Amino acid sequence: MTTQPVTQVPPAQDPDWTARCRLRLRTGMEVLAEQSEPVTIPELQDLTATRVPLNDYDQSLTKSGTVRAWNNFGWNLTTIIEHVGWLHATNDGGVRLTASGKEALAAYADPQQVYDVANLAYKEWDALRNETLPDVGGNPEVDVLHGGSGAAHALRAAAPVLEAWRTGGSAFSSGAAVWTAEHARELDEYLRRSPSPHATLPDLPSVEASVLAAEAFVLLVGPFSDMVGSTKRSRVRNPLIPPVDPPGLPLRISADLEQGFVHGGQALIATPMAMLASFVRTLVHWFEQPEHARETAWTDPWSFRDLVGAADGTDLRVTSLLCLVAHPAAFTAILSPVDRERIVEKLASEMDGLSGDADKDLKTITLRLQQERAGQPVRYDVAPLLQEWSEAPEGGARAWLIRGEVDQQNRVPAWMKQAFVSVSVAQLTQLPKEADESSLSSLVDQHYGHLQVMKREVKKRDVLSFALGMRSGDLVATVDGGSLRLGRLEDSPAQLQSIGGMSLLTRRVAWYPDTAPEVKQLPGNIRSRLRFKGEDVLELTELASALSDLTEVDDNLVLVPEPEDLDEAVGANAAEDEDQKKASEPAKLDCDVEALGTQLHHADGSWIAELLASLNERRQVVLEGPPGTGKTFLAQALLDACGLTEAQSALVQFHPTYSYEDFVEGFRPGTDGEGGLVVKPGPLKRIADEARQAPAKPFVLVIDEINRANVAKVFGELYFLLEYRTKQVELLYSDGSERFDLPENLFIIGTMNTADRSIALLDAAMRRRFVFLSMDSGEPALAGMLHRWCEATGRPTALAALRDRLNAEMAKRGLDPALAFGPSYFMRDGVETPAALHRMWRRELRPMLVEHHYGKHSQVDAWYPFPSWLRELDLDGPAQAPLDEGSDTPVDEAGADAP
Repeated sequence: MTTQPVTQVPPAQDPDWTARCRLRLRTGMEVLAEQSEPVTIPELQDLTATRVPLNDYDQSLTKSGTVRAWNNFGWNLTTIIEHVGWLHATNDGGVRLTASGKEALAAYADPQQVYDVANLAYKEWDALRNETLPDVGGNPEVDVLHGGSGAAHALRAAAPVLEAWRTGGSAFSSGAAVWTAEHARELDEYLRRSPSPHATLPDLPSVEASVLAAEAFVLLVGPFSDMVGSTKRSRVRNPLIPPVDPPGLPLRISADLEQGFVHGGQALIATPMAMLASFVRTLVHWFEQPEHARETAWTDPWSFRDLVGAADGTDLRVTSLLCLVAHPAAFTAILSPVDRERIVEKLASEMDGLSGDADKDLKTITLRLQQERAGQPVRYDVAPLLQEWSEAPEGGARAWLIRGEVDQQNRVPAWMKQAFVSVSVAQLTQLPKEADESSLSSLVDQHYGHLQVMKREVKKRDVLSFALGMRSGDLVATVDGGSLRLGRLEDSPAQLQSIGGMSLLTRRVAWYPDTAPEVKQLPGNIRSRLRFKGEDVLELTELASALSDLTEVDDNLVLVPEPEDLDEAVGANAAEDEDQKKASEPAKLDCDVEALGTQLHHADGSWIAELLASLNERRQVVLEGPPGTGKTFLAQALLDACGLTEAQSALVQFHPTYSYEDFVEGFRPGTDGEGGLVVKPGPLKRIADEARQAPAKPFVLVIDEINRANVAKVFGELYFLLEYRTKQVELLYSDGSERFDLPENLFIIGTMNTADRSIALLDAAMRRRFVFLSMDSGEPALAGMLHRWCEATGRPTALAALRDRLNAEMAKRGLDPALAFGPSYFMRDGVETPAALHRMWRRELRPMLVEHHYGKHSQVDAWYPFPSWLRELDLDGPAQAPLDEGSDTPVDEAGADAP
């Protein structure tokens, strides 16, 4: 096993530390060079430690809690050595030294020299990946332009791979014949035999086929702007890990994978093997064509499109991507054929002279728009053009949801008071004179260049939607605490305002002053959409009509002076709030425990206080108890008592078929009209994302019947996060664009029915991750709950005696206390009537007792003389004919957990 730390306190600085780190690094590379199979990082650490043992200083811990030597070793290996092309390391495949890495070992015997050469190359790589490249050149009158440094990087990465494809060579391994018909068929046959292979494509017959797959991934993932560079590089490296002495990932290609310009969408980029299989089928078809047809395709974009598009069983989005990287001057970055057709339909003019070929017509429209915009590139996937071709509601007005609570500050009251709406643009200092898509995009790229590409794209979409997509008359919605606020956008441009030291983009809005419906009272189709997914501006046009209906109660709109006169006090308060935020304590759940205890008919507030303390300390609690103890009802009552809004809570119910895809994220049918699947977040991911946006507020996920599903399977890799809230993991269906954590202000309350023997007991790992609180009537504060409820509601206290007698007889007959009937069975309107009691016995209590006494069910009526007990307790009342079994109305059969 890996050497364990022997001390938590580092000894004095070791003068030989640097030299030993360099030696350990080179030794690790030597170990890798000897391996016939890839190894994991822990295995490599063990093997290296046998040759370069760790002393006390090496084994001491860093501030982050990791072993000092392995922290340094891992960083240098997977950052410096990997990025210069000397090794491949991925989560899926492990670590493998490349042919270039072995050459470096042969060339540099001195460990310090190995490090110096690698570090110099790493600095070059880092400069290349952050390099701001000029727009891809072209004549705007005849060429489709692709603006931004991301397009230049992506197309530069693709260029050597396209050349290898054209010539039959390799972009990674000089002189190798990789892009051949033979290797394409080899890879195609492999993928047809194994339609869902491991990411590393193990057991491919030849190294060339592995290299072909790796180089193909440069074309398939390199252009994406919604996938981070590290994941792109992992996709490319994975096929290179099984072969011995694989080629390295060339430094410039590796650096250029950092950026992109095509929005692929999760449905496409989360399925790399499907993309590869589609491309390889295209490649096999390509090599089956005459050589002159292939040569023509490299010079004629339409011949290329027709050739690759004729392959059977391919994804048309992959075909579009290939056309784009091979002939960027002819094709746009819109991958969906349906979207391209819709753009042509909506944006074509009479002067365009359409041909009926959607791709050619889209190029014609693009060239016209480029000329109208003084030769600037055109983007159809962001505002304002996105709103011009995508579906618009009746009447033409769109609807927008703007995040009002940012940085733990509620901005909505200021918006309402001064008739504006805003988004934060902390990095911007001024707007361009002509604010259009091109100038605003360039501004965001310039000032937010420090962000990951995906996060920068989100900010860009926010700015473009807010400044250009939102138009006069559009409906603006925002959430103010627990209420929904609505207004109409005025006919005025976006302005950059400095308010209280904050840079804000503002737009004038006429708010409906008296329209503030509670979010929890809204229809489900509206309520479910009032959640953000990382952005600050979200289009809700499909709900425009429904939201407009909410404004009909108030036709009076309120306007105040222009944004130039915005109250500086608003900003001052914001600055004060910012200072308070920095010193604020972690989010906690809090309520009047005595009042809630009284409401729930507890003896006092002690049990509620223990629940709150457990939640605030551990964040995860399971309420366990027999059926009818009010577990779910109590959880919901707690949320109300703590003042949580609809957006701060969610409830799900587990069941035996409930899965990770239901709970965290999974594929669902898309809405793009192509019948495809998209990765959509489940309730856990949605509420975690919301909680992350408002860290000072508590958010609660209630999981009803938590033990009815396979908890470890449903949580998947998040099982780890239940115990380690400060760590991050990559989700199963992640496109690599983010790592996921469970924020500290997300609380989880599970409920567990202890009577259900069809469910296996929760394992020790689960019990370690949750605090379990019993809701058995034996708990001091819960004892006598039914009796107190009867007294408070004017019902006969004999109901409590009836339940006690029933449970006592069950215990006498040897039944487990976990099977006892909870008080909620008897806490229902009208339950005290003889008819209701008889009905409850026949339909609920007796069937359960028959099941509990399986094999002795014929004795249930003798053991539990329920009718006699009713008479003895004076609950039978005047004799009544029983109601017809088929016509009486059931008494709240939705579940016994709701009193």
